[in-house]
Amino acid sequence: MNRTVDEEKLEALRKDPRPESSAPAFTVILPSSPQVPTPNREFLLETPIEGVSSVATVAKLAGWDTKVRDLRIGEDFEEVCADAANRGGVVAMPTYVDSYPVNRSVLKRVKELNPGLTTVVGGPLVSSLPEPLIRGLQADYAVLREGEATLLDLLDHLAAGGGADAARAIAGLGIRQGGAVSLTPERPQLNDLDVLPIPDLFLYPGVQKDPVIPELGLTTARGCYGRCTFCFLNMKKLSYKTPARFREEVSDIVAKHKIGYFYVNDLTFTSKLDRTYQICDVLKEFNITWSCSTRVERIKPEVLKYMHDSGCRDIWYGVESLDQTVLELSNKRTKVEEIEYAVSETVKAGIKVMANLIVGLPGESEESLRKMMDFCRRTEVIPTSIKYLTPFPGTKIYDMAVERGFIPDHLRYIEGLAERKVNDVNDSIINLTDLPEERLREAYATLMQIREDRLKTFSETGA
Repeated sequence: MNRTVDEEKLEALRKDPRPESSAPAFTVILPSSPQVPTPNREFLLETPIEGVSSVATVAKLAGWDTKVRDLRIGEDFEEVCADAANRGGVVAMPTYVDSYPVNRSVLKRVKELNPGLTTVVGGPLVSSLPEPLIRGLQADYAVLREGEATLLDLLDHLAAGGGADAARAIAGLGIRQGGAVSLTPERPQLNDLDVLPIPDLFLYPGVQKDPVIPELGLTTARGCYGRCTFCFLNMKKLSYKTPARFREEVSDIVAKHKIGYFYVNDLTFTSKLDRTYQICDVLKEFNITWSCSTRVERIKPEVLKYMHDSGCRDIWYGVESLDQTVLELSNKRTKVEEIEYAVSETVKAGIKVMANLIVGLPGESEESLRKMMDFCRRTEVIPTSIKYLTPFPGTKIYDMAVERGFIPDHLRYIEGLAERKVNDVNDSIINLTDLPEERLREAYATLMQIREDRLKTFSETGA
């Protein structure tokens, strides 16, 4: 494979890290989350986050004095901000759909304590709505979409004493100068994920205290071939780690952290079935119990059996709805029959089915709600993730909500996302259906009761 300039730079860094130099400090501060976790995913609120791990490791390999601070695990806000300000250099934060208030508070405080440091934000939220977010957070720079190559260029630029004007030559950036925000040309996505460094999880304070990580999320691929209207997708195409590279990573982190369970967070674990078998071989070799996310339309019984025999505990399917009209209005590119088939065959293979469901998609009706509830009652699916439709920035659903006047102020709406009550019938609703809000809440409550009963049943039987 002919590698791009970005891929060559990252591969060179991976093979030959730079010695720690006189470059300024690089501090990553992870925001806390106000949300109640989805059942069976609680560990994701404390475990290392793969994207953050990757960019922090790139900074370390590039010679920067790199440190991660983690507000998720109870580190003191004021102490974290003071430490970052005292270290100086660059302070970076990821942005998520529920993190805006914390991002804003941290970035404001570190600048108060040290006006001379440089602030950088990245992650899915700012990548989906860059200009308002950069302005609202008063960040100096934003690394948009895929972060490793852009961050490496930016850090080299800053270490050389470069300013905002010259940074315009770096693709994939948002730049704030006073009240003005400008975006540089979009950086092409990496094709070859083998060039990424194996993450150094010892950068996390929690891992420094206890290197054992019982459960960890990781990916073997980035992107999705779907284009659902409700899903913000910063990676426009699928890119992969080779099975050999994945094995190298698993071998490293299992040896260092005694990991026994992986949540393989690929959006489409079964997108290439020949590769799926090879990834299963790696996980089986290391005696890992694991789960994954995928779509339903490429499921085959023989693949499911292979997954089960290699340690797959459950599969999280993006079901969303059991009504064909609703699926088509959401550009889901899925047939109801494919959902039914995937669920049935997965249960036969001895793998638990975790379903992601959305109440209130455009086209939702009494009939579509009835189909969803009936599906959950008559199958062995666990409706684990049940959400009201939430318009996320960067999606067609978000644009629809803006056009209809539901979102008159971007930043006020983003602030409200942090106040949502996920997994709660009283969560906020933006109703893009013809049904009354109360009917959506009634259906949601019914689905939540089914979930509670189903989880209890599995717990009692030990299944």
